[in-house]
Amino acid sequence: MGEFSIDGRRIGPDHPAYVIAELSANHHQRLDRARALVRAAAAAGADAIKLQTYTADTITLDCDAPPFQVNSGSIWDGRTLHSLYREAFTPWEWHQELMELAASLGLHCFSSPFDPTAVEFLSGLGVPAWKIASFELVDLPLLRRVAATGKPVICSTGMAELCEIDEAVATLRGSGDPPLALLRTNSGYPASPDEIDLLGMTALAERFGVVVGLSDHTHGIAVPVAAVALGACIVEKHLILDRAQGGPDASFSLEPDEFAAMVAAVRTARAARGSVRFGPTERERSSRHFRRSLFVCADVAAGELLTEANVRSVRPANGLHTRYLEEVLGRRVARDIPLGTPMAWDLLLPDEGEPTVTLRVAGASDEERLFDWTNDPVARAMSTSSAVVPWEDHRRWFASVTRDPLRLLWIGERSGEPVAMVRLDLGEGGEAMISVSVAPEARGRGLGKAAIRAALRHASTDPRIRVVLAQIRPQNAASLRAFEAAGFGSRSPVPGAHVALVQLRADPRAP
Repeated sequence: MGEFSIDGRRIGPDHPAYVIAELSANHHQRLDRARALVRAAAAAGADAIKLQTYTADTITLDCDAPPFQVNSGSIWDGRTLHSLYREAFTPWEWHQELMELAASLGLHCFSSPFDPTAVEFLSGLGVPAWKIASFELVDLPLLRRVAATGKPVICSTGMAELCEIDEAVATLRGSGDPPLALLRTNSGYPASPDEIDLLGMTALAERFGVVVGLSDHTHGIAVPVAAVALGACIVEKHLILDRAQGGPDASFSLEPDEFAAMVAAVRTARAARGSVRFGPTERERSSRHFRRSLFVCADVAAGELLTEANVRSVRPANGLHTRYLEEVLGRRVARDIPLGTPMAWDLLLPDEGEPTVTLRVAGASDEERLFDWTNDPVARAMSTSSAVVPWEDHRRWFASVTRDPLRLLWIGERSGEPVAMVRLDLGEGGEAMISVSVAPEARGRGLGKAAIRAALRHASTDPRIRVVLAQIRPQNAASLRAFEAAGFGSRSPVPGAHVALVQLRADPRAP
């Protein structure tokens, strides 16, 4: 999403939402009220004040024929367009004074032009940006004029069909390609929240690669806050000193204290949206004692077996991760251990029987390790492709696997040491293809079979998996033995292929 600046203020997903106070007709043709609205916008925390630059004669005709009468179920029904705009327009001679006042208060001030004379007038005043009203999105000659100035353009999309937005964007980009933002808008006055469809805003960002936001005509502040939580970088809302004063836009405008509450709320929403991050913050780390881990829950003598009677998952998180419980149970301890001791690998004696491998989901820290394992000469010789895998190809593969819900990638660990990679690719009909590779330094310890069995334990609890299949090169005798020992039976090789196909026994929960 291409961020841009208005007079040095960066606007985009990595910056606070840019809040525009729409002056509209709420000055009621009184300059003192217009000045008060600019001051109220600054006090409420807005970033900009926006005017509208037209006269009744530049926006419509003085005609009372049916097409010029408002009869759309809006708050203005029964009026002619010309009479409505005579009441609502902002006198052009006010513009420079209001812009200077806004600048003195730290506000940007720009406007919506509605015809070529307004573009020329506002250009002479040096406006830092343009706002295209939703109904003017289809005025392609107007779009070409504002685009030619090269200044940022913020467009409300209102009633526009997607094809009309396509045409407007193409017109702007073909006539100067200015910095561009698209605002989701509902052109109801007032608008109903259930007709705002904020997900359309995120669709605009994806389709056009532009900054997006909301021009809001609903009552209250809930919709702008929700928009910012969904990624809106710009919020525009009408401001009025007192709704009791009335006026064309009064019903869906916010009073100063309400506008200030909206600004505070959208700032909080933007902060809460944050970035894509997983894992604890520094503050959360202080809550570590509320997470679970493995602890010795009864006194254990040296040489004694660990069982469910003397090892449990409890709070706090000082011991081994709970994923290692199966691996710990059945092992003997190296010394006397009192109740309340956090479980650790150095408390255990070496294995007496078959090793157990514990699976954990592969994470970003495993990307380089798996690259090294994949390109190990022995692993390459036994794989279906013996070619060295380039780093960029590996990165793309790792990203695709870890984001695909039908491809499960684990790291097998033994006593906390990464020893194997296990992958399950889920297909149709409940079939899952398994792939296992053992770390070069861990070969010859029976860990391949243990990793396969760990994967089958998972498969037995996954309702999507009916049968697990493996493709193994016939000359890979060690892998064939490991799969057979883990409960697989041979099938005939696939005709013309260089691999043998093996299948899980009927009961996937078999040990």
